[in-house]
Parts: sequence; C-alpha cells; structure tokens
Amino acid sequence: MAYRQQPTPGEIVIMAAGPIMLVFSFFDFASHTTSWGSGIFPIATLLPLYGVIMAVQIAATRFTGMNLPKRAFGFSWEQVHLALGIMAALLALGFLSTDIADKQIGCWVEVLGGLALGVGAWMLQHERHTGVIG
Repeated sequence: MAYRQQPTPGEIVIMAAGPIMLVFSFFDFASHTTSWGSGIFPIATLLPLYGVIMAVQIAATRFTGMNLPKRAFGFSWEQVHLALGIMAALLALGFLSTDIADKQIGCWVEVLGGLALGVGAWMLQHERHTGVIG
C-alpha cells in the first residue's frame, strides 16, 4: 500500500465543513423550513453544495489516489476552490445581514461553514504555493 500524505490544515477545514454543512442543511434554516424548502431554495442550498463539491474533490484526490485532470473548465483546482470558497463566504455574510427574523440552527451552521470554506480555500492557496493570491 502506498504511503499517503496527511491532509493539510486547509484541506481538513474544507473536508470537515462540507459534510457538516450538508447534514445541517436538512435542519430548520428559517421559519421551520430547511435549505431545501420552498422560499429559500436554491439560494440557501448553494452553501452545502459548494461545501460538498470542495470536500469531495479534496477527499477523492487525497485518500483514493484518484488522478483528476490538473484543470477544470480552464481553471486549476486551487482556483476552483478559491472561487467556491469566496462565494460561500459572501453568501454566508449575506445571510447574516438579511432580515430573516427566525434564523434557526441550520442557518447558523451554514453561515459558519460558508466562512470556514472561504478560510479553508485561502489556506489551501498558501499551502500549495499556487501563486493565485499573495
């Protein structure tokens, strides 16, 4: 069996945030509806989807040895993670500033997870020395 490197802190943050966000997307988000419920679908659903995409890509390449193409849609994987991480963080901040009066546990966990994805993507840039950000 080939030796596999331990995941980096940025990868751990992303791989932890993604599944947690998916699980809590089925909890009440606001006014007794989930992220998948009417009225807030698909906007609230984007956060857990971004988290799952990011976590699955990292886990698949890190633990299974899967060789994905170096680029996806013309972008490096680090750029994809950064774009999704920034979008997740911005959506999370947007949910904090909305006038939803009845924010439930699902909303709060998704907000924290979205911010974690942004931080994890930023950490990933620095760990992999891709030069995407300074």
